[in-house]
Amino acid sequence: MTVARIEPLVDRVSRTEQAYIALREALLSGVFAPGAQLREADVAEQLNVSKTPVREAMSSLRAKGLLVPGPKRGILVARIDAETVREIHEVRAVLEPEAFRLAVPYLDSDLVRLAHEHLDEAARHGSCHDLGAMSRANRDFHELLYERCPNNTMKFLLNDMRDQLQFAAVSGWRGTASSWEYEREEHIAMLEAAAGGDGELAAQLCKQHIERAAVKILAAAAVAEEPRSEMLR
Repeated sequence: MTVARIEPLVDRVSRTEQAYIALREALLSGVFAPGAQLREADVAEQLNVSKTPVREAMSSLRAKGLLVPGPKRGILVARIDAETVREIHEVRAVLEPEAFRLAVPYLDSDLVRLAHEHLDEAARHGSCHDLGAMSRANRDFHELLYERCPNNTMKFLLNDMRDQLQFAAVSGWRGTASSWEYEREEHIAMLEAAAGGDGELAAQLCKQHIERAAVKILAAAAVAEEPRSEMLR
């Protein structure tokens, strides 16, 4: 049986912060399956730390909704349901276009160049059908678009939701790879509008992109559930 592993820590920041970063990355990369049980002692051994920083890191990840309480005081990797995915996209469709619009006046050529690099990376992963890696690259692209938004609270809320969306992607809610080229076209249109200084158009395209993504993801999930429903009859 293959045991999922995460990389040991190195001395740079506090052990709790290192444990949080390492465990969060493992969760957002799909190292652990939804519903898997995580034991403090096992994680601490893999990270080469005591159980205390792992316990504190797990507490923070529970607050983010990536981990949930399990039986007998255990900790489980969360399962994302359709209603949660729908709610996240509804809130995101309100906040992200506005954050993007507010950030447009502060964009420069360096940021635009980096955004194109994220899109190229996403395309490479999409062509290889690596949906998890493609989702991470797309996440980096979206975060970059609103990075210079002057409303820090808005950015904080969006980044929290981006974690949940990335987690949903690696948990099987990403849909299929067939739409990645169309998504790339939408991303390029958003970036071109922003680079041209048209914040209103950039925000409108962003909102449409998010709403279409939600429809496709939920529809793909419904189709994936159909065979299972037939088997239960």
